[in-house]
Order: sequence, then structure tokens, then C-alpha cells
Amino acid sequence: MIRGAWYAVTQRENLTTKPMKVTIHGQDYVLYRDEKGMVCAGDAYCPHRGCDLSLGTVEGAELICPFHGWRFDRDGRCTRVPANRGVWDVPKNAARATYEACEKAEWVWLYTAPKRVDMDASTEPDLFPELCSDNWTRTPFRATWHAHFVRVVESVLDVSHLPFVHPQTTGAGVNPEVDGPEYALTSNRILIHPKPFAPVHPMEPVEAVETEDERTEIELRAPNLWIIRTPMGDGNAMCTFLTFTPCDTQTTEIFGAVARNFDMDSPLLDEFHLSHTRFVMGQDQAIIESIRPVAPPYDLHREAHVRSDGPTVHYRAMMRTWLEEESLR
Repeated sequence: MIRGAWYAVTQRENLTTKPMKVTIHGQDYVLYRDEKGMVCAGDAYCPHRGCDLSLGTVEGAELICPFHGWRFDRDGRCTRVPANRGVWDVPKNAARATYEACEKAEWVWLYTAPKRVDMDASTEPDLFPELCSDNWTRTPFRATWHAHFVRVVESVLDVSHLPFVHPQTTGAGVNPEVDGPEYALTSNRILIHPKPFAPVHPMEPVEAVETEDERTEIELRAPNLWIIRTPMGDGNAMCTFLTFTPCDTQTTEIFGAVARNFDMDSPLLDEFHLSHTRFVMGQDQAIIESIRPVAPPYDLHREAHVRSDGPTVHYRAMMRTWLEEESLR
């Protein structure tokens, strides 16, 4: 899994001064808010005897271990060992590793590579503009899939499965013979304009709009930010956003939002859009959780591929390159 990346861990209103434990890449982290509301993140276990610090409490900017009362500041330094009574120094190896964390859009994000002194304090997730604009209304949701992170991401880049997995919804009336798909690549981005036209929302126009500015568009900002944009005419649009967090090699948390930039005071549209999205994702989930081997092979010769697999093949090649680069750091 890629450690040098931002992962969503919870909706922002769920994080309080009560410590919260999350698992990413099979590693446990504890997050909490300090007295100023700032998000703090670090290793989940006390360096003294390994107690779970999510059972602890927060006073001011310090996290207090529930076992022996050791205190840690937001930078992981142990500031007090009550049993020492001020006679002995705090052990040099009593510090906890800490991590960058922030709030953006509807979620709290964690950067899982350890914090560095030279790390740019302004670094944050590079989210799509629809998630940060007041001109869009957003309804967040969450799902858990028992599948490998890469398999889950590849499922939303695959356009040829629509008529088979979603015959009554997004694949209804879609020709299984894929034209392309048309896509473009950069070092960390995949942009897809799927053909033939497949309605991705039940409210979408029946016929495809031919102008380039009015095409359905799928964008992935690797490794884990995905959006599908659906034009509704007259500058109106709907979109579905997903971001993927690998808990371990067999579990992926999906944090998402359905959004639109019109009829801002019509919550029934959001309910309809969200219900449709959950139904379609449920169909995908059953398929992706069935795949074996669970972890995808990075040696592409171990699976058969065809032209319509282009975006997923390129994504897997990206992942292989990033993993190789991280292993050299």
C-alpha cells in the first residue's frame, strides 16, 4: 500500500476530544482534537507498556495514557511521567510517532507516512473543486468492502462491466462492445470519457450530449481520489465522489459524497441520488469481494487483458511504480 498519501478516516463531525482509533495499512493510529479543535494524530499505543491510547483522555493539547498517566503532546513528546515525581527524566525513547492530519471538505484526513521536520505545513489532500465549493450541495456516505484496495479502485475505472453487473441501472441498454474507452494519462491522473453513452444517474438525459464540455467524465487522482461528473444541461451537473482507505489487505473503507450544483434546496434529489449510488455500489461490491486472488498481481502477465482494460492496467502499473519508489526511500 502507498504510505505517502492522504486517506480519509471519518467525517469531521465524528472527531472530538475523545480519542478515536483507526486502522490503515494494517497499522493502528489514534486521532483526537485538542482544546483548540486542531486535529492530532499519532501511533495508537503507548511506548511504555503498549496500552491502547484510544482509551485515554485529552487535557488541553495532551493525550493521557489510561494505564500510568503518561502525557504526550501533539508532536508525540512525552511531557510527564507521574510515577517519577519529578526526580527522574522522561526516558529518551518515550516519544510517539506522529502524523500529519487535517480537515478538508466533509472528512478528516491522515497522511500515513511519519511526520518529518521538513514537511510543508500547508500540505493537504488535493481534492476536486466540487468538494470545496459553496456552489455545490454534498451528501456524504460511507461503505466497507471486504476487498483489496487496488481491486476496489480498479472497479470504478472499468467501464466494460456496466451491461453485465448493472443491467437495470447504469448498464441498461448499453452495448457491451466498448468504444475505446477514450482516456488520458499523467503521472498521477487518469481521465476517462466513457463510450458508448451510459447513464450514470437515473435523472440524466437519455441521449448523449456530443460537445466535449457536456460529456460524462471520470477522473482519478491517484492513488485514491475518484469522481464521476454528469452534465445535466444549462451548466447544471451531478457528481459522485469516492475516496478509498485501505484498512488492511482485505478491507477497504470507502468515503463518498453525492453532489449537485442546482436546486440547492431540494433534499429529495439527494436522497434519490444517494439511494441509486448505494444500490449500484452494492452490485459492484458483490463482484469485487468475490475476486481471487484477493491481492492483484503487479506482474501484468499473470492476468489476461484486453483493450477496454486500458485504464485499470495503467492504474496498476502506476501502483507498482509508486510501491517500488517508496521501497527505495
